[in-house]
Amino acid sequence: MEKKQETIDRIIEYGIYAYIFFMFLAKGEGIRNMLIFGTFGLWLITLKYRRDLYILNNNVSRLCWIYVAAIVISAVFSMDPSFSLKELKDEPLKFVFLFPVIATVMSDEKRLVRTAYVSLAALLLIVFAGYYSYIFHDIPMLKPDTAWVHAWHTKFAAYVNTYLPLACILFFVWNKTGPKINLAASAIISVIALILSTSRGGYLAFFVILIVWLLYLSKKKGHNMKVAVAALMSILLIFGAASYMFSPRVRERISQTPEEIYTANARTDLWRAALYAFKERPLTGWGYGANIYMRDEPYRDTPYKKAPQTEKDQHNMFIKIMFHEGIVGIVPFVLLIMAAIRGFWKEAFSSTGVKSYMLIACASIFIGNYVVQAMLETLFKLQYIAVVLGLGMAARGINENRGT
Repeated sequence: MEKKQETIDRIIEYGIYAYIFFMFLAKGEGIRNMLIFGTFGLWLITLKYRRDLYILNNNVSRLCWIYVAAIVISAVFSMDPSFSLKELKDEPLKFVFLFPVIATVMSDEKRLVRTAYVSLAALLLIVFAGYYSYIFHDIPMLKPDTAWVHAWHTKFAAYVNTYLPLACILFFVWNKTGPKINLAASAIISVIALILSTSRGGYLAFFVILIVWLLYLSKKKGHNMKVAVAALMSILLIFGAASYMFSPRVRERISQTPEEIYTANARTDLWRAALYAFKERPLTGWGYGANIYMRDEPYRDTPYKKAPQTEKDQHNMFIKIMFHEGIVGIVPFVLLIMAAIRGFWKEAFSSTGVKSYMLIACASIFIGNYVVQAMLETLFKLQYIAVVLGLGMAARGINENRGT
């Protein structure tokens, strides 16, 4: 059975690579679903014989299941239980299927390195799709606008900030100078694309991710921090200044920043409406499912009386969870994010090699995307969180003493 399990695990492994590569593409939802449900089905076949289930026996994993249970509770006590229960088959179910599979099957250094390769390939695909659209579609901001890769500029920035830290693991794995130069060039091209996207939330998230990596490298032996900081700051200043000088859209967005900080870019009204509605049903919220936010009922006993007249959502992931899932949902979610960041950060310093780099990459993504940018946007789906969380848990599960 051990040989059969190895074969099945190899199939699952490549299924995970495929999912990570296709994760942010505009097309291929059917393929993604096949990969999620197919890999989970194969994983269940080997469940009885798996020796890596200990990875799922910790506080982070327990908080995952508590949060999923909170989502189910919010659906049961929803203002529209039928609608909310149907919505569970999308993001929550995909999270449940993805997280344990990635956390266990990918708990191997070679597999994590391959994940970094896949992330680099996916990063270059969406970045070059962005450049192609920016040059040939005559759009004012850089974002991918093709049949296969299509995203609004804020989402594009979030996608770059997800793939880039994972791809950067290769810089510490490769020994030859040539590949490192190519990777550095890819990173520079990606950062320029991020700047030209004009997503200020993306800028802030990237800056925080960069700080996390610099703090990590400053505390790890064998890294020349003065050279690294000088090089990074020079690159950012040069390309930031060039983008400001030659891109009218970048200048416009930056010049509007002081005014929009005061108004939070009209987000505060959306936040206020959602918080008033939250006060009406604070325990379990109004129910799982984005559509509920656009209905009038949650606002009838608030100063707003009706749903906000906008096609946008709450523009804040934490307020969104409070609105839909109440205290029952927001408490375990915040604890999950905090536990993941703390665990990944702490263990990154007590380990070495790929394990350490993957942990800090996942920690930086959580801090940049799921804390900082999450306060300004609701871009992130549960299955995206499952991937980053699963990779971090897979890295934590590597037993360095057995030489994996």
